[in-house]
Amino acid sequence: MHICLWLFICAPILISIYGDTTERNDDYKCILPELTLDDLNLDMKKFLENFAKVKEIKFPISFGPLPEKYICKLKCVDGYWVGPLCSSSPDGRFKTLLKECTYNNDFPLLSVSYKNSSIENDTNFPHNTTITARCKYFGMYKLKGENEIRCENGEWDPKFPECVPTTVITNFTGDAPPTVRYEVASGSAIVQPTGEVFVYPESTIWLDCMSLRTAGEPEWTWTHSMENYKTGWANELDNIFRITLPKLGARFAETFTCATPAGTTNKISIRVVSVSCNPLATSSPPLRLYTTGHKLGNTAHFSCEPGYHLSGSPQLYCMGNGHWSSLPPTCEETFCPFFTSLNPHLSIIEHNSSFGGRAVFTCSWGYRLVGAPGLECENDGQWSGEMPQCIPIYCPDPIIPEHGQLLTKTTSKDGKYPVGDLLIYTCDTGYQVLGEASIVCTENGFWSHPPPFCVPPAEIKNPDTIYIENTTLVHVDNGY
Repeated sequence: MHICLWLFICAPILISIYGDTTERNDDYKCILPELTLDDLNLDMKKFLENFAKVKEIKFPISFGPLPEKYICKLKCVDGYWVGPLCSSSPDGRFKTLLKECTYNNDFPLLSVSYKNSSIENDTNFPHNTTITARCKYFGMYKLKGENEIRCENGEWDPKFPECVPTTVITNFTGDAPPTVRYEVASGSAIVQPTGEVFVYPESTIWLDCMSLRTAGEPEWTWTHSMENYKTGWANELDNIFRITLPKLGARFAETFTCATPAGTTNKISIRVVSVSCNPLATSSPPLRLYTTGHKLGNTAHFSCEPGYHLSGSPQLYCMGNGHWSSLPPTCEETFCPFFTSLNPHLSIIEHNSSFGGRAVFTCSWGYRLVGAPGLECENDGQWSGEMPQCIPIYCPDPIIPEHGQLLTKTTSKDGKYPVGDLLIYTCDTGYQVLGEASIVCTENGFWSHPPPFCVPPAEIKNPDTIYIENTTLVHVDNGY
């Protein structure tokens, strides 16, 4: 069976009976908690009879981003359920489950992680959980505040830090701190969720401080090492003041600070760590893999064969904990989306939504296709163009001959003449129709015949009428 409590967590329950199991006064019995039963064979009547003796209920729960497991219990005290009290282990001390904290992803410049896993979405964290924050664009922003934030009974403490733009972002204006970045001259390195740079042993690293050369020479300082590192401008033109850390040995750990002549500072922490990640399994089609190795800071690049797209991260990094930054991605077959909100006069006569497939369109009678008659499903899962539309075909306003008029009107409400409209001409008294008395609007947007003439009967000869491509040729024999 399962129990659903006020924690909104459903889990299998274990009912334990403690103390005196003799019948108690009804005033001190606890009512049955709201249960969701999955045992259809349970004798509910007998269960309710036995439940009168229950003093404690234990049940497992799991919550949090990873998630974490707890054992919780409710105790019946003087007719009321008290709790829940929870413990991270069955034999541990049961404590009140304090309020959780919600991390809202409202900090576009922060990269937040929990146990080396990046947090991208709004997530709830249990009480006493510590998360780590750093500026997302490493070196371009300086972290202002603490990089570790803890959940304290529903509140984050301290407040989330800020990311202050540095000289490269501000174009060296104002009192911005200097941009500090690193470059691997040889070996490998990777930025950790804490903001530290972990370096593989024997790697050579360049640390660059971005400061206006015309303002004077910055100064690199460090706290522990007695080493005299080489510093100076990287070249004769750029505003890059560089310190070189050659072939760093094991157990090296140091924080380097760059101070500009204006007094602004920024720092970077370097730690040498000799770790490797498990080699990734050789990929098989349609997944393709290229890797630079499996040591700290090495990168694995993934791609898919045409007709497939990646589900997951295209790049994995070997992190300082000896694990890849995320699970390898997979390849899913590419399909283009279904067409929705079709024009009521638009029809699809061919449809294949897989990569390379086509969708071919046509319009109802009396309508003209505007746009590409066919679209192709491309490798990014999108169609090659916009869905075409169907617009009505109209013929031009008809010419009314002198001494003539129309007996019929257009069938459309807007006064236009759609395909299929039939117009009938008539002449005033004393005149007769010369030509076609009725014409029809055709699918090419032209009338089937030119308008007739209205002439006196005496002027009408015996014509020979020939029709050639919507043109009326009238031959009148004058007797000559």
